[in-house]
Amino acid sequence: MKQMPLALSLVMLVAVLLAGCGKSEEMKKIETALNKEMMDKHDALMKSIADLDDLTAQIDTAMTKHDALVKQFPKLTEGHTATDLVAAQEKIAAAKSAMDSWMRSFKPYDPEAKHDAVIAALGIEKDELTAMQKQFNEAISAAKVALKTHATATEIVTKKTKKR
Repeated sequence: MKQMPLALSLVMLVAVLLAGCGKSEEMKKIETALNKEMMDKHDALMKSIADLDDLTAQIDTAMTKHDALVKQFPKLTEGHTATDLVAAQEKIAAAKSAMDSWMRSFKPYDPEAKHDAVIAALGIEKDELTAMQKQFNEAISAAKVALKTHATATEIVTKKTKKR
């Protein structure tokens, strides 16, 4: 009978040790898949940075043309402003700033961390990247619309000046 508490203690100790031995293979697979999905989103956004830089350069050119046309033909360009170009540039800057901020706070996946903590952290990272993707798409769309509007306006002013 004296050995019963000892045996029970030994069984409890083994149970605690086995429970704390780590993650199952299934947990590791889930974590790895979620990390890969999150990193794929990140990589796609990083590729979009070049698009944002290109659009910024195009907007700069469009603003220069706009300013020159307004100066040269004030009556023909009356009422046509560059506010949409400025707004598009601001959206692009905000998207790039969001990526920079995310990169500074990013903590790589730690396979040794507790499963629940890893899943929660990767889920948050994935959600942030999804929101950032939306922000990138909106910035790209705004820039393309503004550039198209200004190209059309430039074309109209050019045609009117050639008729003179």
